[in-house]
Amino acid sequence: MITVQDVLQRDSFRRAQLVAGIDGLGRPIHWVHVGEVPELGQFLHGHELVLATGVSLGTAAARTRYLTGLIDAQASGLVLELGGYLPDVPEDMIVLANRHAFPIIVFKEPVRFLDLSQDINSLVISQHHRVMDDLETLSLKIRQALLNTEGPERLLAILTESIQRPALYLPRDDGEPAIWAGEWPTTPGPFESIALHPEPVTTPEPLVRQTVMVFEKPMGDLLVKNPGQVVDERVYLALDRTAAALAQDFIRTESLDRRRRREEAALLEPLLFDEDPAPHHIQRFRSRYLISPDLAYRVMVMDKVHVERLRPRLRGMATLLELDQTDRLVLVALAPRKKISAFPDALRTLTGPQARPIGISGMYSDPANMHQAFVEANDAALAAHYLNRSPLAYEELGLYRWILGTPRQQLERWLVAPELGPILAREDKERLLQTLEVLLAHIDSKQSASHVLGIHRQTLYARIRTLSDLLGEDFLAPDRRLALGAALVAYRFLTLPPAP
Repeated sequence: MITVQDVLQRDSFRRAQLVAGIDGLGRPIHWVHVGEVPELGQFLHGHELVLATGVSLGTAAARTRYLTGLIDAQASGLVLELGGYLPDVPEDMIVLANRHAFPIIVFKEPVRFLDLSQDINSLVISQHHRVMDDLETLSLKIRQALLNTEGPERLLAILTESIQRPALYLPRDDGEPAIWAGEWPTTPGPFESIALHPEPVTTPEPLVRQTVMVFEKPMGDLLVKNPGQVVDERVYLALDRTAAALAQDFIRTESLDRRRRREEAALLEPLLFDEDPAPHHIQRFRSRYLISPDLAYRVMVMDKVHVERLRPRLRGMATLLELDQTDRLVLVALAPRKKISAFPDALRTLTGPQARPIGISGMYSDPANMHQAFVEANDAALAAHYLNRSPLAYEELGLYRWILGTPRQQLERWLVAPELGPILAREDKERLLQTLEVLLAHIDSKQSASHVLGIHRQTLYARIRTLSDLLGEDFLAPDRRLALGAALVAYRFLTLPPAP
């Protein structure tokens, strides 16, 4: 980038003097333009260094209109040849230029504008050629990195080497880590708006940002530090090329992931859904994943939203295989037995309490047992919904393992009806069921039971008499309490509203 400061150091400007706008020496120059008309500003594109003799600047009004037009058009500065038309720079021009940090440079002796234009424009063109050469070198390194599948870390390193500024990629997905290149004491962002092209960011420090887009979806933001007031052309183009390369790398990764998931689905489907899978399906799984006595697996059932957020972290814990279903994903986590044994606790550490259920099977080694593990994962997900406790592993289900493994009709005929039938036939069944549940939980303290129910103790005794008439006088004996507790759990589960 060529600036006013660079131009002042040229031999052609050896006799020039800066009379105003010293704070604007960092303004970039894209071209040189000669113009005297008062409305010159409307014919400029911005970043032009204007050369003039002052022929139209004889009045204060004309000078204000001329100079204001240049400032509004984002011109780089004004070079004046003093002489017959304008013997000196008027104070009103100096004040206005200083107010807007707009450089005014003067030649007190005649100067050939053609020589100045050729010198500066040749410098701009030479600089542009250097930028193009650097950009071609950057593009070549980017192509090599993409062909060698070196990943986004290498792409950011190439960008930093090219522009000599720190770079940072911030994914829009909270589950993915940022990628750093160079020194970044603080992390900027996050950003919600979309920058289709490089644009300046002023806080917390001067940056340039461009959003990485894939199929019109923002995937992340690419940032570089920008010490100047404007975006350098070289930085602009390098940032744009790197953002495009990151998008290509993401598409490549996604394509490979889709292919891998299709292969995994073909491998998992017969093992998950067939109670007695064919031996060659089992052998294919063993061969592909090098199953050994030290390895074990668990099957998980979870909402797709969970997987998008957890996938990168789960892959750091185990080999992760996926089967996409309509409304959820089935995952098989394969790792050494010690890791798989502790997998439910590790998953809870990652997720925290979840509103939507995550079910985890028991631990298995033989691929022939994957169908059973799938059934267990589904049972754990159902229990997690009922208990509002997720993630939940099959070994943590307790009584629900038996309830979930027993057909509904058998539960009702063998357990619920014999134990709770007299209560369920009454209109006030819910009140009596609640009383029975509290009594079983506070068997040693009627005072605690009445407090939990929010009723007087005499009212509790009246309900106990009703329960005794319906269930028998021994309903609080140890064996009956065990049967009634199991029946209550089964009844509540069977009457659970369907999962959302």
